[in-house]
Amino acid sequence: MRTETRPNLFIVGAQKSGTSALAGWLSQHPQVLMSFPKEPGFLAFGSNGYTYPDGWGRPAPAKQYVVTDERAYLDLFSRASSQQHVIGEASTWYFALPGMAHKIHDFNPDAKIIVMLRNPVERAYSAWCHAKGDELEPCENFASALALETQRGEVEFLLRYRYMGLYSEALADYQAVFPAAKLLVLFHDDVRADVLPVWQQVCSFLNIDPAQVPNFAHRYNPSGQPRIRLLHKLLRSHRIRRFVRILVPRAVAIETKQRLDSINLQKYPPIDSESRAELQAYFHTDIQKVSQLTNRDLSSWLQ
Repeated sequence: MRTETRPNLFIVGAQKSGTSALAGWLSQHPQVLMSFPKEPGFLAFGSNGYTYPDGWGRPAPAKQYVVTDERAYLDLFSRASSQQHVIGEASTWYFALPGMAHKIHDFNPDAKIIVMLRNPVERAYSAWCHAKGDELEPCENFASALALETQRGEVEFLLRYRYMGLYSEALADYQAVFPAAKLLVLFHDDVRADVLPVWQQVCSFLNIDPAQVPNFAHRYNPSGQPRIRLLHKLLRSHRIRRFVRILVPRAVAIETKQRLDSINLQKYPPIDSESRAELQAYFHTDIQKVSQLTNRDLSSWLQ
């Protein structure tokens, strides 16, 4: 066992763009070790930890699991076997805070970076659904939450609906710091259209066996309105998840949670047309910049 191994893979975001699914799929690969928690966040917050309140002014759930000590952070990866040459974590704050590309490079210049991007309008609404389902957002509708965003200041990142959808500056930073061979940009649209080619692309990037195909049917971090609030809280609890990981085989735990989520979570209605139009106008310039940086036609994000 290697006790001083530093992570060499960082899935940095964007938030609500499929990073939990990718981290979950990679965790099923015998050549990969992904951290638990999925988002330790240490390189973003250090010893201060996660200090941002939710929409009610209470400590956000991330305060429970964000790692505040370097020794504890490195211990997350100490169980890697000799077969696991990809050792990673997936903290989406690393795509939200300035200077993170340089900080990760200083921490491990050999690291590889994966960025996952989603239509920022869809991403924002998905974040509201998540925050509302987890009782982090007091606003009863998305339009009210958008109107309140600028007044909230440095609040829980999930509630930063506009801010977290501005991708171009962070993407440009990562492109400037990491060579193209160490930076992979993926799109949520491609994952939804046909996940297998995306998986093969990831395997090629990480130099791992593409024949090891995970169970793509497993849903990770789904959003929705809980029918039974207590059940939802138990399924989301970091402490309970840690306990379950010790006692229950991972595949069984994932399957059980998915079944319970499918029963308990009701989908929120689609985003209202006014909010969609407002956000499309807000993100228009940034989407154009991302299109140029990635050489990708993103006109569908503007419709």
